[in-house]
Amino acid sequence: MITESDLRELFDRESGDGPGRGVTVAEVDRRVRRIRRRRAGLAAGAAAVGLAVAAVFVLPSGSAGVAPQEVWSGVIAQPSKRYGARPVFDVVMDKRFSAMGERVAFDLPRLSSGTVWAQVFCPRGTRVLFWENGRYRHGPRCEEVAPDSGGEGTFASFALLHGGLNRVEVAMVPEEAVERLGRSPIDERDAQRVVDAAGKSRADFRIRITAMRVEPCDSGPDCRFADEPVQTVVPRVPGPDQD
Repeated sequence: MITESDLRELFDRESGDGPGRGVTVAEVDRRVRRIRRRRAGLAAGAAAVGLAVAAVFVLPSGSAGVAPQEVWSGVIAQPSKRYGARPVFDVVMDKRFSAMGERVAFDLPRLSSGTVWAQVFCPRGTRVLFWENGRYRHGPRCEEVAPDSGGEGTFASFALLHGGLNRVEVAMVPEEAVERLGRSPIDERDAQRVVDAAGKSRADFRIRITAMRVEPCDSGPDCRFADEPVQTVVPRVPGPDQD
């Protein structure tokens, strides 16, 4: 918070160039905004914006450079606008495929900064082997349950290391192919052995990639402010047959 002593210090600094210099509240406002931006930060990543003062007050020529008391009262009492942030979820890719036992590649659009994750809808008993830009990452089980599917739809989800990411590959394999390896795949060699052992077949799959970005706001649904408790925002996960 900007205190009266902070404002007096700013006025003294601005008026120190000699008698007769006009000191405006607007000049103070610019300095206050810089101070407040350094002090305040939004948990969601939006920058705080400082005190807004509409009127400009100029000291009379020849004054001692001290603003009258009513100016201090007006500046300090002026409510500062609250600036918040809200998460926005953008589906950047949503595709269906049916190949099992082989690597299927998907090219991605340019991803903005933020959190990016993938969901692969798939039947129970399958594993999702996943590559980013040709590098094997992991092979989660298809066992998460979509809340709107009545317990029938399952999926695997995971975050993406999206810096420079432009292509992902998935290989759907039965759990038995991983069991024959004797362990979960840990590198490219393991993953390829599992794919080769799986054998090719067909099933219904769907991959969705979602990016979360943060936009500034001052009101409305999901708008959060720096002085509010931090809440974890989880996007609604549709069932495999829902758009």
